[in-house]
Order: sequence, then C-alpha cells, then structure tokens
Amino acid sequence: MTGLTMVGVTHRGAPLPLLERVAISRDKRPGLLARLRVLGCSEAVLLSTCSRVEIYVGNASLGANELVEGLVNLLAGHSGATLDGLRGVVEVRAGQAVVDHLFEVTAGLSSRVLGEVEILAQTRTAFREAAAAGMTGPVLGALFPAAMRSGRQVRAATSLGEYGRSLAHKAVDVGMTSLARCPDPMVLIVGSGHMAHAAVDHLAGSGVQLAVAARDEVYAARLAGSGAVCPMPSLIWGIAAADLLICATSAAQHVVTVDHVSQAMRGRTRPLTVIDMSVPRNVDSAVAHVPGVTLIDLEGLSDAGTADPGVAAALSTGAEMARAAARDFAEGLTAREAGPLIAALRRRVGEIFDHEFAGTRSWGDLDHEALSRMSHAFAGRLAHRTTVMARQAAAAGDIEAMRALCDMFDVPLAEVGLTEASLPRVDPARAGNHAHRIAV
Repeated sequence: MTGLTMVGVTHRGAPLPLLERVAISRDKRPGLLARLRVLGCSEAVLLSTCSRVEIYVGNASLGANELVEGLVNLLAGHSGATLDGLRGVVEVRAGQAVVDHLFEVTAGLSSRVLGEVEILAQTRTAFREAAAAGMTGPVLGALFPAAMRSGRQVRAATSLGEYGRSLAHKAVDVGMTSLARCPDPMVLIVGSGHMAHAAVDHLAGSGVQLAVAARDEVYAARLAGSGAVCPMPSLIWGIAAADLLICATSAAQHVVTVDHVSQAMRGRTRPLTVIDMSVPRNVDSAVAHVPGVTLIDLEGLSDAGTADPGVAAALSTGAEMARAAARDFAEGLTAREAGPLIAALRRRVGEIFDHEFAGTRSWGDLDHEALSRMSHAFAGRLAHRTTVMARQAAAAGDIEAMRALCDMFDVPLAEVGLTEASLPRVDPARAGNHAHRIAV
C-alpha cells in the first residue's frame, strides 16, 4: 500500500472550536482538491463531517515528511488555525492503518454517535466530489467503494440498522427528554437537508407540534408536511413559539443568533432547549447565557458508550466485521501492488539461471535437459523466497526494502512503478487502528 496516507483532525482529539475552524464546506472542496494536485497528490479525497476533517492521499510525488508537512500546512492555511493550534491534534496514518481506519469510519465505529448511519452518505459524497475532480485512481478508487460496501454490510448483518443510530436521532432523543413536562410541545427544526429530514422522521408519531424554518420555503413546506412553515425572516416568532429548537444547516455562519433568542424569550416563562448539530456551529454560543435557555452542541451529543446490551453487542460484532473486511481488502491491494515487482524479480532470476545454464553447453557430453530442469528448479526456489520478501515489503509499505530487492537483481525501479517518494514511517507499536500524532 505504497503512498497511502491520511492526515486529519477528529472529535476524539480536537475540541469543537478547532474542528469547526478546520471544517471544509462543500463549496471550498474543489479548490482544495486542486491545491492537492498542485502539491503533488495524484489521488486525494476530502472527508469533512461534524466529527472529522480528513485528507486521504493514494499517490503522491512527495517524500513522506514533505507530504505530511504539506497536508498539515494546507489544513492550517485553509482554516486560519495556527500550527501551534494543530500541534498534538493532527492524526497521521499510513498504509494498513489507513485502510483499518476508513473501514472503521464507514461502519460508524469512530463517530460521535457509535454506529450512526449518516457517515455512509457523507463518505459517498466525498468520494464522488474527488472523482468529479479527477482525483481518484487505482488506490482510492478501490479503497473507498470497498469501505462503503463494508459499512453497509455491517449494518445489514448486525442490528445496528434496526437500532437506527444517528446523530439526528440522538439530538431528538436528548431534546425530547426536556419536553417531558411540557404540555402540547412545539419543536422547531431549522434546516431542510439530510440531517433535518432525519430529525423530522424520528419525531414522527411523537405527538409534538412541528414547525420547519429554511431558506427555501418550498423545501420547508415539504419537510413540515402537516406542520407549520416558519419563514427565515420570522425566525424570532418561530423560536418564541417553540419549546425545542434543533438546528441543522450547512451554513458557514450563525443562523440562530443571541439576538434572535433574546427577543424570543422576552416575557416568556417556559424554558427553551436549543440543540445545534452543525459544524461550523450555526447557533451563537452566547445563546447559552440567555435566561431560561439550555444550549446543547455536538460535544453534548457525543456517545460516552451505550448501556443497551443489544447495541453494545452489535457494535462489537460490527467492529470484528470491519477489521476482517479491512484485512481482506489490504491483502488484495497488496497482492496487486506487489504483482509487477514479483513478476519482474521472477523474470530476472530466470534470466540469470538461463544465462548461466547456456554456458554449460560447452562442457561436453552432459545431460543438458536434466541440468535445465535442475537450474529452473533452483530458480523457482530462489524466486519463491524473493516473492515472499516482496509481498512483505509491499504490505508494510517499505519502499526501501522493495528498492533493495530491485537493486539486488538489477531491476529498474520504473519497471515496477516505484518512485523516489517514500511512505511516512509509523511506529510498529502503533499498528492497527491507532494513529500517531505529530508535532508540527
């Protein structure tokens, strides 16, 4: 898996304020993909969700350290975050660890809400954006579809699909607990995208009154169904009537401001719960200081685990399935990558023995047919050990070992697709799903 690298920031290591600064909005992704191409990356995918911002690179013309430095600088320059702010937070993975990680991600096993399903659609969108920009190839073009298939299989083969775990569902469940003593409660959904739809679907049958506010009132009306539509210019009115507000938009700025909420709460005695599912945050954090208002952001929605034994069992089974699928994929990819090297080495070993055997024809009356069989048997035995070494080097992403094999048998590097680029070195003690954090 030579050249396979991931650099990113996730909710597991970065605070929400930093994560929202690093987040890449959809309109910015084509430009950043173009910059990655200029940087020397021939394959790259940008995955930006409420839980993570990750850059996956399949092939690059840069050396390991130069590539990682370039990717970190790209994140810092895009977000305005300082390198000091990213120090100890940026995660770097290479080779097998990238495969393990992405299969874990698509199964929802590293999400804020464990087992959540939204990540599949988000990963599919990221991959399609990269493909549209011409930034997918033999490595990422195989890795991402395989990881998405694995994610779907995990949900189909376990009860995770039945439990319907998602960030939107978690937001509704948390919000509904605040309405336990509220007669005839009103829920206001701000947004009309996928997350807003999921929240409305989860509210079905709950008996609450529903209102939807969105920039496009046609979409808002479709989403609200028999509920009410709140025009965005009348957002204060909608907040004043609501007992629970769930905000889920793709805006890059505050949609619900402290002024909105302060005006809506004047003269009212009922409490208001506000849940912000967006990154960057769409609700001004100062809303938390308005009397009578409880503000919950993504950090308040993160799973600390689950007490439901059924969910816990499904997550455990899903993790085993994801690990097995990642291993199978990596073995197949390694075999494909090692193929040209193995073929070249075996061909060269055969040529060496054929050359030496040709010299025996001047030795007189010998059984040349028997000698030919013997020499080719020796060649096969030597090539077998060389094949094993080549596979091991490819699996470890050890370009130096692969280069040494080429040098040993005088095989041109270009013949087997090797370049001067080398992979980031990952401490073997941190193998598997663990990333190492870098000081930048």
